Order: sequence, then structure tokens, then C-alpha cells
Amino acid sequence: MQREALDLLNCPSCQGPLRIHEIVEEERSTGNFVEGQLECITCAKRYPVLRSVPRFVPAENYASSFGFQWQRFDRIQIDKVMGNNFSRDRFVAGTQWPARLEGERILEAGSGAGRFTQLALETGAVVYSFDLSEAVEANYRNHGSEANLHLFQASIYEIPLRRESFDKVFCFGVLQHCPDVKRAFMGLVPYLRPGGEIVVDVYQMHTGIPPLKYWARPFVSRLKTETLCKMLSWTIPPAFELKKALHRVPRIGPALGKLIPIGPISHAPRLNYTDDELKQVKILSALDMLSPKYDQPQRIEAVRQWFEEAGLVEIQIWLGYNGVNARGRRPA
Repeated sequence: MQREALDLLNCPSCQGPLRIHEIVEEERSTGNFVEGQLECITCAKRYPVLRSVPRFVPAENYASSFGFQWQRFDRIQIDKVMGNNFSRDRFVAGTQWPARLEGERILEAGSGAGRFTQLALETGAVVYSFDLSEAVEANYRNHGSEANLHLFQASIYEIPLRRESFDKVFCFGVLQHCPDVKRAFMGLVPYLRPGGEIVVDVYQMHTGIPPLKYWARPFVSRLKTETLCKMLSWTIPPAFELKKALHRVPRIGPALGKLIPIGPISHAPRLNYTDDELKQVKILSALDMLSPKYDQPQRIEAVRQWFEEAGLVEIQIWLGYNGVNARGRRPA
């Protein structure tokens, strides 16, 4: 943790300013805070700093499945690791922000392993990023050396930051996994400065027959995430090989392969995964669909209403990556 983060970090209980209470370990070369405690100047409540990340929530919470998921698959969605622009394309389309944002502050709500953190950092802005789960540790491994990143573990319902402090706020792939989706969105708006912009996405609610994952989720909901991951790791690789073999069968092979519901056997030329990488992507995708405690898609009309109720202007709502995409600005 960089000491500069204390400029904006507040107590999530009373919104009082924080100070360093105890330093157990720090980096000699940078003076960054590795282990110790923060203390609220107002209410005296204390918060640990563990492995360089301030922690404002218990380790076990409703997002624990994501903590396991992103610790296990910590690099597979990071563009600079995988050598593609998969996350960048979604970030650019979703935010529509300039490539350079020096002098601005960005708040990222729900970082996961940091697939979008990388792209926010590349704008040159100072980025404050948090996640409810221990995915923050994966993000720290991927981006913790970046001087313009302040990373912490916290709840979207109790964000430990000074309000009206951010030029940009974004929240991708998170809202539908919160217990109260609308409240989670509304809780982000106060952190925008006047004139600041917020962009979010959320799964779209479809009419008609629900997607396959909603049929499967009730059957696996009682499994531990670790157990589900093992099951997927046992079943998906051989299913992939079978589907690949079926595709070689003349005429009827591709049709038979569609009966194996694990998606395509190649994403080339856009994503040149090896077979082993693609198997891991498919395990991750299935785990991401089946393991979250909450999965609550929303209607596009409801999202528009949130933005209007929040008093945002220049509202844009569209269907794109991940479902419903939306952006708006806080009046100056």
C-alpha cells in the first residue's frame, strides 16, 4: 500500500479519515506499507493491511467464489499476458474514454484479477481499484508494482473513499453478482466529482427460455467452488477433445459437435489460444457462470431508470459486451 492512498481512504463505518496505526513490515526500497493496521481518527476502528492491500471486509463473504476463481485463473484474461486485445476491446467500447487521462482519478469497482485495471492504468490516470473478494491478491500480483494504482478490499455498499473525488467511475462484470443490484449502482454515484462520468455493464434479462446456465445453477449451487472447479477440470478437457474429433467427421461432424455445450473449439483469428489455453478458458467460463452466489440480470429499462433517479445527464444505454451497457455524467 502506498501512503498516498490515505489522501482519499476513509473509514467505511463513519467516513472519518484514516491514519497508520501500526507498521509490521514495509518495503525498504519504496517505503510502501506491506503489513500492519490503519485506524480511523474519528471512531478508532482499525483495519488490517495484509500483503500490501488494505482490508475493509472479512475474508469470507458472498463473493468468495470470485476470490477462488481469480486466484486460480489469475492471468488468463490479462491482455498483456495473453497477447491479445480481448479485454481492451470491451474496455474501449464500454467507456468510450480518451486513451490518455493524465491528471484524472479513476475508480474501478470490482477488479477481479485486474483485466481492466491494466487498461485504466495505461491511461496515465491515478486508479483506485477494489474488489469484495480476495481477487485483490491476484490483481496485486499482476499490477501491484504500478505507481499509479491504489488497491484495496472493500464492499461496493461501503466504499472507504472520500466522496466526490473521481473524474471517472467504471464497474464491469460486477453489478449482477450483488445482492441488491440497484443499490450497488446507486452507491457508486456519490464518488463522482461534479462533471464526472460513470460507465457500467450488467447482464441483460431475456424473455422466453432462460440460458442453459440458469437450468444448471440450481444443481450445483450447494457445491463448494473448489469442488465445482475440480469437476469442470475433469469433464471439460475430454469434452473438448471429443468435440474436436467430431469436427473431423465429414458432413455430420460439426452438427454433432454442437451437442457438446462448451462453445467453439477455436476463437482464431481473433484469439489465437492454444488448445490447452482454450480448455482453461472454458473451465473459467463455466465456473464464472455456475459458481457465483448471485446472478441477477436486469432489463434495459430498469438500468435507464437508475441513471435518471441518480440525477445523471447525457445518459446513453445500449446492448453490447456483457449485456446492458450504460454511461452518464454527474451534472457540473
